[in-house]
Amino acid sequence: MADVIVSTRKLTHDDLWTLPEMGHVALSPDGRSVVFSLALKDKASNEVLSDIYLLRLDEHGQALNEPVRLTRGGKQNNFPVWSPDSQRLLFTSNREGDKAQLWLLEMGGGEARKLTNFARGINEVAWSPDGKWIALTSAALNSDEDDVLTGRKILDEAAKKRQDEEERYRQRTIKSVWYRLDGRGMLEKRMHVFVMPAPQPGDASEQPIDPQHIRRLTTGDYDHYGIRWTPDSHEISLATNRNEDYDRTWVTDLWNIDIETGEMRCLTDSSLQVHSWSWSPDGSQAAVLAAQDMNKEGISVIRLRLIAREDSEMRTLLSDLDYDVAPTVGMRLGSPTPYQPRWSEDGKRVYFAIAEHGRVNLHAVDVEHNTQIPLTAGEHVTHYFDLLPGGHGIIYAQSQPTHPWELYRLELRDGQPSEEHRLTHLYDTLLAPVTLSEPERITYESSGGEQVEGWLLRPIGYKEGTRYPLFLHIHGGPQSAFGAGMDPFLQYCAAQGFAVFYCNPHGSTTYGEAFVRQVEGDWGGWDYQDIMRGVDECITRGIADPERLVVSGYSYGGYMTMRIIGQTDRFKAAVPMAGVSNLASFVGTSDIGFWMAFQSKGYPWDAERTAYYHDRSPLTHAGKVTTPTRIYHPENDLRCPISQSEEFYIALKLMGKVPVEFVRVPGHWHIGAEKPALMLERWEIMLDWFRQYVDIRPEEYV
Repeated sequence: MADVIVSTRKLTHDDLWTLPEMGHVALSPDGRSVVFSLALKDKASNEVLSDIYLLRLDEHGQALNEPVRLTRGGKQNNFPVWSPDSQRLLFTSNREGDKAQLWLLEMGGGEARKLTNFARGINEVAWSPDGKWIALTSAALNSDEDDVLTGRKILDEAAKKRQDEEERYRQRTIKSVWYRLDGRGMLEKRMHVFVMPAPQPGDASEQPIDPQHIRRLTTGDYDHYGIRWTPDSHEISLATNRNEDYDRTWVTDLWNIDIETGEMRCLTDSSLQVHSWSWSPDGSQAAVLAAQDMNKEGISVIRLRLIAREDSEMRTLLSDLDYDVAPTVGMRLGSPTPYQPRWSEDGKRVYFAIAEHGRVNLHAVDVEHNTQIPLTAGEHVTHYFDLLPGGHGIIYAQSQPTHPWELYRLELRDGQPSEEHRLTHLYDTLLAPVTLSEPERITYESSGGEQVEGWLLRPIGYKEGTRYPLFLHIHGGPQSAFGAGMDPFLQYCAAQGFAVFYCNPHGSTTYGEAFVRQVEGDWGGWDYQDIMRGVDECITRGIADPERLVVSGYSYGGYMTMRIIGQTDRFKAAVPMAGVSNLASFVGTSDIGFWMAFQSKGYPWDAERTAYYHDRSPLTHAGKVTTPTRIYHPENDLRCPISQSEEFYIALKLMGKVPVEFVRVPGHWHIGAEKPALMLERWEIMLDWFRQYVDIRPEEYV
């Protein structure tokens, strides 16, 4: 049995404000420094502020001291990138306005120097291996002048206001299917690639790079992202979909751009969804992490492939491996990036991660012999990693069941894993006085006879032999997964007196291709049965009180919450969040509505699928709902539009059978919100509703 970790007090809502979130991580080329961004939620200003921290390492990769903060100023400082000589650092910052610009920091001391004045700010950055060039991406409208974009021409305030009003009020004629995106709005501004000369050592200038020397390399109605240099610094590689039917496919091709001629070459055959890649030391081939285009067969696992630079010949490594070779586990407290495969210095091995049964561990593959080498194992989730020079160790970010992201070093001896050392202690002081509940991994049989995995958090103060109110929490996706990393929000629910159960039903990632595809054409079917069997397992184990069950989930979890209360009266309270109630109207209103055709194996107007769309829509069964329901939905949501919750709310309200409320949240997309309080208040809104319909009995707790 998993135990509650003994300490002195429970996790509070204020603690959720103070937990920092790790973002971009970068190991210096000489292996002597790691920089990373930490985001903090400032309660006074209701803003997210981020800074960059530096951790010095010795020649073996061991930490020399605690991390020190490099940036200040109460703004967002992100995405650090090292120079090839490890003496300078690029990063983006909005310290002088609302748009992030590129800044340079000399590691020997001094103030940061602003390098750009891009009209629409900077997104990604990459420094060429020869140190001569910086590639970057910035948003651009097709109508934007390059001179204005790059800062060669500065608009006065009147011109800026005129431009903003024209963008805001002009009519738009839509001709494509995929014409908007949650968090961005209308897909008019596209991410494009630019290149500029890099500041050289000894350059004492305090001025930005002369915008006359900035060149634009891409155009068109396409997004370009993931920019990386080839080792010879002659080409920039990127991911994009430049196909004619790009607006209704999930294809992502790998392209190279020659920085001298601007010529673009596609290295893949428009059959893949490229997630990440890196170039071999000699630049002859790329290790590419990609899934098959879901148009062909549906969701597939992410596999490791080698693609030749010159002739694009492709070879799949470890083709029998039935797990994603990328982190596909949902996390709610930062996401250390970037994740990409890494090559050994001799080009004989590729290092990568495998997501298996909610865990993410590091592995390597011998390229010549196509053999797999496990490097880490255990109950944790690993995102970012990089190799130390000489191949004697790996630096990586890892989250454990009761501890958020920290940096670690794994010692390698003759290519084999040896000792592991924790390098940072970012959360030790914050969490030392807090009592946490160790998640217990439980396994039970599905209705099809397969094993399903879930986790059970006992409430803080748990007494053996006592039954508690059970909070059933359902993940989004549906092709996502809960994992072995720490979830502070579920820990907070356990601190409020709830046992918490969460599982990975059919359709979840990290269990193989057949398992993840099972939900396609079966929303609310086998997955629903898996979830309910998990609830029964918690009752059988004597933890859950069958008379005090509550349920909530976000996105697909919101759909499943509505589905559940239309199928059973077992739950005393429900809070569906940002869910889907009408599968047919979702097709026409979601930013990715055409994706529902893959998920439902057809359109709602297909005669053979009409009954499915009707039966699997929670709205159809709203008349059977007996559970008090509080619906939560962001008003700016384009992924699961708020109309989905409006339909369900009005149905319950007009029937008048159960208490129902509708919480509308302004300033909040499906993913991401303008203010951190909007994200944190979600949990109080949910718990407040639960407490109204189930009692927390003080005598049941230690």
